[in-house]
Amino acid sequence: MVFLDRIQTIDRRIMYLLLVLVIVFPMFVQFKLPMATTPEVRGVYAAVEDIKPGQIAVLSGDWGAGTIAESQPQTEAMMRHLFRRNIPFAILPFAPQTTTLMQQSAERIAKQENKKYGDDWVNWGWRAVPMMVLYKGMGKDIPGTIKEDYRGKPLAQFKAMRGIARLKDVGFMAHITPVGNIGILIAFVHEAYGVPVAYAPTAVMVAQGYDPLDAHQLVGMLPGMVGAAQYENLLRSPANGIRWSNSLSFSEILMILLIALANIGYFASRVQRGDRA
Repeated sequence: MVFLDRIQTIDRRIMYLLLVLVIVFPMFVQFKLPMATTPEVRGVYAAVEDIKPGQIAVLSGDWGAGTIAESQPQTEAMMRHLFRRNIPFAILPFAPQTTTLMQQSAERIAKQENKKYGDDWVNWGWRAVPMMVLYKGMGKDIPGTIKEDYRGKPLAQFKAMRGIARLKDVGFMAHITPVGNIGILIAFVHEAYGVPVAYAPTAVMVAQGYDPLDAHQLVGMLPGMVGAAQYENLLRSPANGIRWSNSLSFSEILMILLIALANIGYFASRVQRGDRA
C-alpha cells in the first residue's frame, strides 16, 4: 500500500532530475533510434539532387535565437547536402539576426566539407525591403537587386554568382522560418518563375505546409526538428537534428512512463482498499 501511494506522489525534484538526464544523455552519447522518412522530407532531398550544374540554390530565412533548436539543424542539413553536391548557394536573410546565424552555420559546415566563401556560397545579407518587393526585383535582375554581399562586396566578384542573372537561374529555394509567410514564396517565386520551393518551418507552423504540398506548389517540407533529423539520416550524417530529436523522444517516453506509473498506482491502491466505484 505504501509503495502504491508513493508512485502516485513522486517527488517533483526526482522527476526533473530524470528529465534532465534523458535530455542531456543523447547530446553526449551518439546513437540512432529507428526512424522513418516521410515523403515531404524525401521531396526536399530529391529537389536538391535535381539541381542542374550552373544553377544556384537560395536558402532564405527569418529565424533567430528563439528557434535555433529547430531552424539551425534544418539549415545545416540542406547546406551540407548542397556542399556535397558542389552546388553553390546564397543565403537570403529576412531578419538581421538570421544573417549572422546562417553565416555561422555555413562557416561551420564549410570547414567540415572543405568549402570556401565566395566560391561555394555567398551571403546576400539582410535588407529592409518587403519580401515580395525583393522577389519581384530578383525575378528580372538578381545582381541589380541584391548588388552586394553582407560585407558590402559586389556580387560580381564572387565565383558562386557567375552566370546567375535572375530567378530563372535558381534551381532550388528553401525558406527556413518560424512564421507563416511561405505563401509569398509560392506566389512570387514558384508560381511566377517555376523555381522549386521547399518549406522548413518550426513544428507549430507545419500545418500550413500541407495544402501547398498537396497542390504541388512545394517540392517538400522539413517539419521542425524531426524533419532535420530525417534529412540528416538520408545524408548519413547524424548531427544536431538527430541528437536533439533523440532528446525529445526520450523526454516524451519518460512523460508517458510517469503518467502510466501514476495511473497504475492509483487504480491498484483503490483495488487494495476495496473501492469498486
